[in-house]
Amino acid sequence: MQEKTREASEALAQEVGERLRDRRTKLSLTLRKVADEAGISATHLSDIENGRSHASLPVLLRIGRALDLPLIHLLPRLGGHHVMEGSLGSSPGETVLSHPKLRLVVENVNLRPDTGHRMAVGSDEDVLIFVIQGRCTIDVDGAGYLVSARDCMDVERATSIHITALADSRLLVCRGTRR
Repeated sequence: MQEKTREASEALAQEVGERLRDRRTKLSLTLRKVADEAGISATHLSDIENGRSHASLPVLLRIGRALDLPLIHLLPRLGGHHVMEGSLGSSPGETVLSHPKLRLVVENVNLRPDTGHRMAVGSDEDVLIFVIQGRCTIDVDGAGYLVSARDCMDVERATSIHITALADSRLLVCRGTRR
């Protein structure tokens, strides 16, 4: 079983690396330029592109931004998927949607107007917030942002986030740790 897991992991690293390299070469960008924009070394990016290293989700997001490549187009649909039972639902509150062994936690947050959702953010944690429906203000360490349906906010190196709904709102909040 461990051999099968190792093979799947290697296949995933190879597939992701090929997609990154293809996109970078299509845009005629150098390893150094993309690595600098992503905040990693050119050696690390080369290792990722050649399938010798796995990138953490925050690193993949930064590389994706540097290549204007959404994460959905980067990750392959390989085996080993986990299917979680349940749904987003519409009642107020939050529902955890991610697998407990992941370094990524995905929460569905439903808010009624004038209600809020507050979260402390770890020093090694990045947060991605996607507004499915509604309109909210998001306060990140004292800086306020107005977001609406289909807006996405990538929060890096914050200590606290407070979301206040201005209308009935549904959000996906993804939290992951950096390497």
